Amino acid sequence: MKNDKIHSSLLTLVGGYLLYIAYHLLENMRKGSADMSRALFTVLIAAFAGVGIGVLFYAWKIWRRSRADEGDDRPEDRDPR
Repeated sequence: MKNDKIHSSLLTLVGGYLLYIAYHLLENMRKGSADMSRALFTVLIAAFAGVGIGVLFYAWKIWRRSRADEGDDRPEDRDPR
């Protein structure tokens, strides 16, 4: 379905952005930013990275399902016999 492709694309963007935030927090922690404690940085990095990876995995499953559904509708994939 076309909606599944759009849905998985948007989820991919969201997952990528969450991983970008985790990376940005890691860079701030390495530079020694005094905004938060080191423990809070670590917890937030793990949370953003974990959720980002989870969202990307979910987007991949939706994309894979849409590809399988799309394959069922193609006339060239059917056995001509």
